[in-house]
Amino acid sequence: MVDFKKIDMGELGRHLFAKILKATASDGKFNEIYEECKMKNEPYTDESFPPNEFSLITDWEEPECADKVRLWKTFTWMRATEIESLNDDEGKLSVFF
Repeated sequence: MVDFKKIDMGELGRHLFAKILKATASDGKFNEIYEECKMKNEPYTDESFPPNEFSLITDWEEPECADKVRLWKTFTWMRATEIESLNDDEGKLSVFF
């Protein structure tokens, strides 16, 4: 399992948020996506980066990636809200603070 205490999660969160915001807001889809998630009562999932192993690498048999694949197979896909160390004492996400 990955030790999230060794990763600057605030910086990672800011970087990911900026990329998602740019990709969605710049083409006018942010409000559309927001409303769809709200209506379905489901969190957003980026179709171009789904929570599965193929978002990391398309060919898991590639010899040059063997070391990475061993590590990546230990990863668990989680939403930021599921990572306890990112939440404050009230359970609110505190990545950007």
